[in-house]
Amino acid sequence: MRKLFFICFISLLIASCDDGDIITIELEFDQELSLCGDTESDNYVVYDIKTDPNESLTLLFPSNSSNDKIFNPSTTPYTSEFNISSSVRFNYRTYNGDPSGLICEEIPDSDVSITQDYEASGGTVMTETTFVDDDEDGIPSELEDINGNGDLEDDDTDGDGIPNYKDNDDDNDNVPTLNENPDDNGDGLIDDAQDTDGDTIPDYLDTDDDNDGTITRYEDENLNQNLQDDFADGSTIKRYLDAAANDVFVNDNLNSNVFKRSITAKFDIMNTDLGVLNSDLIELGTYSTTLTIED
Repeated sequence: MRKLFFICFISLLIASCDDGDIITIELEFDQELSLCGDTESDNYVVYDIKTDPNESLTLLFPSNSSNDKIFNPSTTPYTSEFNISSSVRFNYRTYNGDPSGLICEEIPDSDVSITQDYEASGGTVMTETTFVDDDEDGIPSELEDINGNGDLEDDDTDGDGIPNYKDNDDDNDNVPTLNENPDDNGDGLIDDAQDTDGDTIPDYLDTDDDNDGTITRYEDENLNQNLQDDFADGSTIKRYLDAAANDVFVNDNLNSNVFKRSITAKFDIMNTDLGVLNSDLIELGTYSTTLTIED
């Protein structure tokens, strides 16, 4: 938890200072920011609130193509910088009650009001956004570095343009990697990955899991892109794992790929003056979210 100490001297000429007195205001915020607004809004607001006492730090800035990237960048890290102005506002406020019903609500809580409002007269907002992608396929991302060069972006077993660590079907056989038991005992390692045909290629990377000469994707008898409901007559073994069933059912439609992106956006306020505080740096905090991305 971060503590900011606002020290007000008589030379600042603000009403809360008595002649000759020094007033110390201690603010404690957890630096875990919340967000109002999205790409369809006019503005974003990132904020931190607390109770006992009831206070908030809020940063309002326009929703536009540049600022949208703060919350969903295409590269990591992504940095941006913009100045506090008439359209970018940074405020410290106190309230006579819990402020959580005031900041994002279209109809604010009528029982709570702002008792003090200090708005920054200038400064610069610095942001840095980082993200981590994960296809949640049962294989830790670091183990999907097939060539071992430390770069996850150049490992693409099936050549579909999606790196393995973001690909939920690493061999494009329409059987999700997770369903091919890449970590059979769940210990976080893949030395026990399922290998149905014993060819030393684990099923999650094998385009013909049962080595019957028919690629797995072409064993989808009802062509519904679900290999789990296709069985040869009289068999209890799924076709794509049944070496005795090698009929061909051509299906080149691929299931969509979905992965998770965990995003963390850090906000700093540089060289700002809130009246009760003139600071070179205020570490406002971080906003974290997880997006589902479909390729």
